[in-house]
Amino acid sequence: MYYYLLAMSDDELDEFHINEEPCRAKLFDAMKADFDSFGPVSKQRVLEALEYIWSSGQIEKLWGWVVPQAVDLDEVEDKPAYLCALHKKLSGREPPHRDFGPDVELVKSAGPQGVDIRE
Repeated sequence: MYYYLLAMSDDELDEFHINEEPCRAKLFDAMKADFDSFGPVSKQRVLEALEYIWSSGQIEKLWGWVVPQAVDLDEVEDKPAYLCALHKKLSGREPPHRDFGPDVELVKSAGPQGVDIRE
């Protein structure tokens, strides 16, 4: 969903500030357009991954799963608010606080079933 950032030139990235509302709005709009092209299982898994990170209390540890590390960006100042706003943009609702329990983990694999969240 970060194709918008990956497609930017260096000059465009220099002018992109992730903590500024107009920049973030353009990013989230592009992410929503990509998200809307996903199938229902992939959509659900993306939302579950965001909910897991948001509810986990480990946002700093899991942050690399949210923002592409290959793109040189400003540090997101309010990571919980960013996650909440992204989830709301994608789903139309704020993420629920969920207790996923100790047996749930994120894994970096995507196959025909979409993003894999193992229980």
